This record gives sequence, structure tokens and C-alpha cells, in this order.
Amino acid sequence: MRQTGREYRGAETRPLSGNRILDELGQSEIERLLPSLRRVFLQRDQMMLRPDDAINYLHFPIDSFVWSWMETTGSERPSSVATVGQRGVLEWNYVLDAQRAQTCMSVISPGAAWRLPVEGFHQHSGVYAALRRLLLRYANACILNAACRLACNSEHNIDQRLARWLLWVADESGRPEFSITHQQIADIAAIRRPSVSLALSQFQREGLVRSQHGRLRILNREKLEQAVCRCYWQIRQNSEQVFKKD
Repeated sequence: MRQTGREYRGAETRPLSGNRILDELGQSEIERLLPSLRRVFLQRDQMMLRPDDAINYLHFPIDSFVWSWMETTGSERPSSVATVGQRGVLEWNYVLDAQRAQTCMSVISPGAAWRLPVEGFHQHSGVYAALRRLLLRYANACILNAACRLACNSEHNIDQRLARWLLWVADESGRPEFSITHQQIADIAAIRRPSVSLALSQFQREGLVRSQHGRLRILNREKLEQAVCRCYWQIRQNSEQVFKKD
């Protein structure tokens, strides 16, 4: 069985704090789900799943950040599918009745996550309906956002696309600074590495970001939002629909 993260023994925190989907559950639902949950630490570059691996757990990131992609035949560059942070769940396609992984998943930024065995997802009937409804909404948002990114990559310039991606990572990770290389950005954002470096250099000169020694920090979010294309706002709206009250 593939290693999915070691149990996290950090400082005590409020149960379930940190992941938006789990925090949307009611108190009674959380209490029933809690015995099945484990807080685990996801390590940098850890491979979570490969295609055809059985999906045995659902992972809800707290401050970790994970990328899923497909290995494209005839191309050295992987095809990015999704990036998941504290507002999501890694194995979102499980709720669409996928019993096995269809993409690769690896950790970009290390950190904590809640791990729920899939048996635990089904055995709590009182929780199942509420959590399943949230996960179906999240799966729908992931599909819509993938379509938005494809359209964006074909229509908008590199500066706009990079700004969109940086804002999305900040939203998903919940912080303005994260560890990532130019090559990782190139792979995930589907932008050539030299173009990533040039665009980031321009953003630094304008005081929008600081990129140094594999760490990137957003310095002026307001100006970065002015540089982004409309696709970011559409993707953000799609994601917020997951948590819209009925």
C-alpha cells in the first residue's frame, strides 16, 4: 500500500480547523466523523497516488498543497489537472464513483492534512449525506475550473496567466509565501520555464512578488489582482459556490 503520510504529532489545535470542506460540517456531524480522522503530515515531493492505485483514503489539506497531473504521451511536460489546498480534497473524483486514481498526485508544499479512510466516509450515515453534497459541489468546481484554465491558457498572455496562478496558490495555501521552484511553476501553470523566470523578474521589479532561493512571496496582492485576467475571478466564483448555503 502506498504511503499516504505519517501521523502528525504537532501542537494541539482545534479539531478539524484548517480545511474549509470539513469546517462546513455541523458540530454533530464532526463529532461522529472525528474517530475516523487522523491528522497526517505530507512531505515535500511525496507521491500520494499514481494512476490505477486504489483510493483508500480521502485527504483534506490544512496547510499542505498538492498537485495532480497526467503523464502525456510524446511530451516531456506533464499535463496539469488540478492543484488542491485547504479549500479542497485530493481524491475528489472518488465521489464520482472512481475507485482508483486516474492521475498522479504529489506534494508541492509540505504540511498537515486530515486523512479519512473511505470506509469511514460511508459508515457514518448521518455525515455521509452532508459531506457527499459538499464533495459533489467541489468535484463540479474542479471540472469547471479545469475548463477555465484551458480557455485561459489559449487566450491570455503569460503575465495574466501567471498572476492568476499565483493568486490561486495563495488562496488555496492560505498564505502569501510558499516554497516552489520556477520549474514547478512552469509545469503546473503550463508556461515555459524561461517565460516564467522573465515574468517573475518583471513582477519583482514592479514590487508585486519576491522570488528567491525556491521561495516565492506575494508582496502586493492588490496590484497582482489588477494584472490578472478575468479567468481568476471566474475560478474563484466557481470555488466559492461549493460553500454557498442552500
